Amino acid sequence: MSFYSFDQEGRYLLCSGLDSHLYVLDGRPSAKFSVLGYIEVPGRILSLSTQCVNRGEDVKALALCGSQEDKKDEGSWLLMFFLPFKGIGGSFSVDRTGCLNIPKVFKFKVQVPLTSCILGVGEAFGYCHRKKSLQRFQFPEDTFGLSSKKRAHLNPKNEVAFQLPGRATLLLSPDCMLLASVGRQGILQLRPTSSMELYCELRCHSRRLGGIRSVSFSTDSHMVVTTGQDDGSVLCTNISAEAEYMSPLQRRLIRAQSLKTSFISENPILIKFPVWDQETPVTDEQTEETKFGRAASIDVIEEDEHNFPPASTSTWLEKRHEEIVKEDEIKYADVKKRLREEMEDLRKSVQKLMLENKTLPIKMFNLDVEGQKRMDARVEAEVQRVKAEIEQDILEKQYQRDVLKRECWDSFLIKPRSINAFHSKSAVQNYPLKARTEKELEDIRRVQNMRMIEKAAAKLIGLKKNNSEPEEGHVAESADNEGLPALLAHANVYLYDQFSMQTVEQRINQIILLQDLIYDIKMAFNSDFEALFKRKLKEIKFVVDVNKNIRDIMLELDIQQTLWEPSLTDMEWPERLFIVEDSEIEVEKYLTPEQKAEEERLRLEKEACLAAHKDDSRQRALNDMMGGVLEVKKVDILKVEISPPEFSLTKPPIQWSEEEKKVYKEYEKNIKDLIEEKEKYKRGLEFEMKKLQESIKESTEKFDESLTKLFEKKLKFTAAIYQEELKISYLAESVHMVEAMNRQESELKLKLEQLLAQKVNIEKDLSGYKDTVEQFQFDYENILAEDKNLDKEFRKEFADLPKFLTDQLYKQFKRRPRVQRLRAMSIDGSNLFKPIRLSTPAPDGLSQILAAMEELDAPDNMPKGLTLPFWERFCVVRNTKIEYEQKIKVKGLELAEMQAFLERRINEDNAAQEEIKQHFEELRSLRNRRNKYLMDPVIQVVLPQGQVETSTIDLKAETAETDFILLHKKVVDDVKEKIRKVAEQKITYMEAHGAVRKEIIQLEWEHRVLDKKIEDLHEKKKEIKMLRLSKEDMEVLSMKDPKAHELEKISKLEKSIAFMKQTHKRAIHRRMKKVKQINKKISMIADKSASIQKELPEMQASVAELRHIYEASATEANEAAEREERYQEIVQRRNLRDLARAKSDELDQLRKEVERLERRNFPSLDQLKYN
Repeated sequence: MSFYSFDQEGRYLLCSGLDSHLYVLDGRPSAKFSVLGYIEVPGRILSLSTQCVNRGEDVKALALCGSQEDKKDEGSWLLMFFLPFKGIGGSFSVDRTGCLNIPKVFKFKVQVPLTSCILGVGEAFGYCHRKKSLQRFQFPEDTFGLSSKKRAHLNPKNEVAFQLPGRATLLLSPDCMLLASVGRQGILQLRPTSSMELYCELRCHSRRLGGIRSVSFSTDSHMVVTTGQDDGSVLCTNISAEAEYMSPLQRRLIRAQSLKTSFISENPILIKFPVWDQETPVTDEQTEETKFGRAASIDVIEEDEHNFPPASTSTWLEKRHEEIVKEDEIKYADVKKRLREEMEDLRKSVQKLMLENKTLPIKMFNLDVEGQKRMDARVEAEVQRVKAEIEQDILEKQYQRDVLKRECWDSFLIKPRSINAFHSKSAVQNYPLKARTEKELEDIRRVQNMRMIEKAAAKLIGLKKNNSEPEEGHVAESADNEGLPALLAHANVYLYDQFSMQTVEQRINQIILLQDLIYDIKMAFNSDFEALFKRKLKEIKFVVDVNKNIRDIMLELDIQQTLWEPSLTDMEWPERLFIVEDSEIEVEKYLTPEQKAEEERLRLEKEACLAAHKDDSRQRALNDMMGGVLEVKKVDILKVEISPPEFSLTKPPIQWSEEEKKVYKEYEKNIKDLIEEKEKYKRGLEFEMKKLQESIKESTEKFDESLTKLFEKKLKFTAAIYQEELKISYLAESVHMVEAMNRQESELKLKLEQLLAQKVNIEKDLSGYKDTVEQFQFDYENILAEDKNLDKEFRKEFADLPKFLTDQLYKQFKRRPRVQRLRAMSIDGSNLFKPIRLSTPAPDGLSQILAAMEELDAPDNMPKGLTLPFWERFCVVRNTKIEYEQKIKVKGLELAEMQAFLERRINEDNAAQEEIKQHFEELRSLRNRRNKYLMDPVIQVVLPQGQVETSTIDLKAETAETDFILLHKKVVDDVKEKIRKVAEQKITYMEAHGAVRKEIIQLEWEHRVLDKKIEDLHEKKKEIKMLRLSKEDMEVLSMKDPKAHELEKISKLEKSIAFMKQTHKRAIHRRMKKVKQINKKISMIADKSASIQKELPEMQASVAELRHIYEASATEANEAAEREERYQEIVQRRNLRDLARAKSDELDQLRKEVERLERRNFPSLDQLKYN
């Protein structure tokens, strides 16, 4: 079990282990902590907590679950369920396996996984290790009213940062008012659950000893007990929390009374429990091995007939399963017995058939020969197909390998290679180069010949060009000062000066020359690289030879030591990567029958050769007599031994003669000389070995120094290459820009030619249009003049008639019939300027008007007194007038259309002229930009590090053409020094000015203080003048003998004191009488209280019964009261929070005002900038 949790009333004990089961136990010792059942949870439990606010309510439990596969101690699922108040009495629904059927189970998903979680009242608190924060989650309001399983997402309602490092464990106080958080830092933090702001912090245990292991609150939430991880200490802390952080007194008294009742009933039973004696637990592996050992010796059919007793270490779940198995065995015993009998019969039948099959020939088992052949053929075809696929795959991979090797390896003239140092991890790579093509070589020769011709022509005309000198030392500035300029001097002769490249061809030639220069630089470095690589091969060979001599010396000195032998890595010898050794192949090697026969032949030949040399007598004699060599060149001094005299081995020293003693002394002298000679020879060998080792070290260190120099040289070569590549990039960009400008110029020229041709055609058409419009306008004016003439000649035409008749006729002359108005004519623009014949019939409008005029021409409309001939002549004149008016309307519409068309053509001509002008301007601007771009190239200047400075300007599009001034660093330093001195002088002046100002302010303040004192003295003077004296004061002042007056006063005071003493004595007498009466009443009340004390137990029992009845009946009222009380607390807390926020804003404003006043009086110098 990993987690345990009691509810607040001690009714349930929840525990969980590493599996996905949450066990519910009876938490009372009287029930012996019996298991009520288990609950399936979706994963591994990481945290477990319970909550029960009031007595008689259901117990709420919350479990934090994580993934079973993920080993991280964090989870995203919160499982909450309810345990009923009367569940222990038997209202739980449990299935056969012990799984509890709990109706109210809720699942919540949080966005970020939590490490620890604790359940509160309608809310939960969690710690998120990823965000390093404490979070509060509010459950939905309808959560506790649901009865089915629901899944919902929870978002943190409040979140505060957790400043301490490491993971945190949370615990809620029993009254749900304080939240405790502990961790490996050994610090206890307490926060009120309402605001989650840090209330107090206390270091309880040492961080070096693991910090805090567990924490627990007392029942009244006034004490916190913490235990250390490794320090073996327990710390009890008293909490003096404020009233708003403590639960109401009534709730705590009720809970304390309930717990006291539980303690009284359960403690006697708990004391009788036996002390647990820890024994060595039997692991699961041993249990499994025992089961497996038992089951291995039992037949499959007879396995169920043996019932082994359960082991003493079986868990509750295993015992439950065993009980289910026993019940099933009893229930299905008859069925199992019948099945065993049937299996026994089948077993005997199978054994009988097996015995018969042993006596039958093999052909009897082949039922379908043709089918067997087809199957063999199918298998063979499948084998051939798989073989063909494998061979095809091998061929494809070989082809791919050949292509990759040809393109990425064989195409390189100089293969990529590196050289590693002997005594460090430094390495130097060469420059891999491909062979130059014929086209590249031809371009280089062409450009070099061109440059030679240009230089010869320049000499002939007497010009002196700077490109005959090395180009600004563009290589010498960055490459090696000794080898690189001299080596590449021939390449610098052909390079252009950066200021003289004014054509595209020159820039292309410069790119070719720079590429050739880069190639030569890389070739020069590769030659040095190759020389150093050959030197390393020699060094390795030298080390191998010296190590061989050292091994001989070590063999003589009998020293066992591993020698350092360098070798080439794969990066130093990349050709080895293309060779696959047999040791690199992990799978079993497949050999064809021919290869197997060849290996067998070689093995037999080797065995025959060994057998032939086994009986070689010559070799055996040589080994026996001379140690395997034909001549012993030198004597191994270290192996020389002098045998002692024979008498020293057979006789004791007392029996030696004088001659024998001399011989033994000579022997000892020879032994001493031999030892000295051996030591001398050994020291010589050690010195020689040390000298050889030092030679190896010295040689390899010199090589490493040479490699370091080569690395520094490569850095310079690389810098030079990067500079030349940067120049190539600038040149290539300029070439591309010029080509783009040329293409844009060609496009503009082509478009301009098209616009000019279009403009000529428009002008040609426009001149014809203008003539046609002028002719048409002339005709229109003539018709208009004739119409006006008819109007003027009307009275002359009827001059022989009376004036009143003439006036009536003129009115009818102007009268027109109401017909449909003539609409605007829609004339095709392409046919506007076609010639119009005069005989063109009138439009439909004229015929309509003439048809309407027939009614007006009738004799009925003739005025009185007018004859018919005059009326007919009048009708002819009027019809002529109408025809002219209609012609004017038609001609006017046609003229308006023609003028509008002509105006559009004129606008088109003007637009074409403007577009041509714009294209000319763009073409001129483009040519100017191209010429400017060619005449103003990008120049690459190498600046000495730390000696040249530029102005810090952001190189953006708007500052691309900004002029730069290069200054020596000394000039900038001098200016900065002057600025610093001026700033120091200014600061000194400001300090002096501030001191004077302070003195002035102080003097002004002292002056104001003195003014105020003067005003006070004047006020006192006025008060003294206006002072009024009483009669007593006047009498004292006018009294001649003040001592007699004082004596009279003293006598009066003595008389008053005597009177007060008598009054005090009478009061004490009255108080004594009252005390006696009170004592009598106390004795009477004590008698009454003794009788009431005897009746107290019965009254307490009745009060307890009434309290339970009241609690059962008035739960809703209590909840409403608590809800109202909690609401009032929230309102009060919100008002206090608003007040605190307002005060905080006011303090911020005052602080800003103080800072503003300080800045006004004391100016800041931190924003002073130096230009």
